[in-house]
Amino acid sequence: MIPSRIPLVFLLLLCLILVPATASLTKVANDAPIFIGERNLDLTACLNAHTVIAWWPAGSDRSGEPSKTLTISGDVTSFYVDPDIFTGYTGTWYSHDIKPDIPVLQVYQPQMDLSIWDVDANKDITGQSVPMSANITYHIDTNLYMALDYSKRPNYNPSDSFFTVKLMSPSGTNIPQIYTGNLGASTTQIINFDSNPLIKSSPYIWKNGPAWDRNAKSTDGSSVYPTGTYTFEVTQDLNHMSSSYNGTAAFGTITSGDKIVTFIADTFTTSPTVLPSLTAPVETVATTAGTTMPTQQVTVQPKATTVPKKTTYSPLPAEIALMGLGIAALVIAMRRKY
Repeated sequence: MIPSRIPLVFLLLLCLILVPATASLTKVANDAPIFIGERNLDLTACLNAHTVIAWWPAGSDRSGEPSKTLTISGDVTSFYVDPDIFTGYTGTWYSHDIKPDIPVLQVYQPQMDLSIWDVDANKDITGQSVPMSANITYHIDTNLYMALDYSKRPNYNPSDSFFTVKLMSPSGTNIPQIYTGNLGASTTQIINFDSNPLIKSSPYIWKNGPAWDRNAKSTDGSSVYPTGTYTFEVTQDLNHMSSSYNGTAAFGTITSGDKIVTFIADTFTTSPTVLPSLTAPVETVATTAGTTMPTQQVTVQPKATTVPKKTTYSPLPAEIALMGLGIAALVIAMRRKY
């Protein structure tokens, strides 16, 4: 009998683990941001026993009558931010049944968009073609990150990501992992695709995008990633928001739609080698008629170097030197005599 109870115990433990995580974003603090379309919100802390809330346009004088009021009846722990009521009335809502009027809610339309970025050029390349070797990533711009804040959602759990991103190959298959190099290489890493990002600021950037090597080869030498068009898509379902829009985004953005980038083969070019020429450039000479005629092309030849001959002197024989000394002495003696 005991073994038959093990699956039931396991199921109960699984429920205890999952229920707090899926319900942790429903409890909202006072004056917290909430989004049109959210369901099952616990507004106990926001309303603080107030039952009537009111809205004035931003910057208007609140001493007069509000533009819209809402009486909250029923269970305030399961509040629905109804698009039919709140669309067009975003911003601050105030308590209005007990003075003074104080802020109780900040209502936003959900906004979200994904774009594909060239990391090196730091520009949006969504819908464009880039080489296979380009470093790319995705950016998500959204205001929904405000829901992942301990001060506004006190039961927030770090596992409470409500975003889903998909990456599809040119053939339409899902890509759950990326490779940083050739398969089987010791330096190659296998990284899970960032499919459930925890977005706590905007824009959110896929940090491992530049590590994706689309020129990676399989062990048989074939390409892991073919050239062609790859598709990114991001969706979100904060507190079952998707069921509020019935597949449309009439009251806000709950999906960015398909965003594509086309990878093309890398092209490599080589510059021709230019050798120096000894041929002088062709010059033009103006004629009297105002026309120009090319002069004869002249080939410049290197000049020969002339080395001057060196003159050398040999010493006189000894007898000739003595004779010269004798003659010189005789001349001096004769000058003295006369």
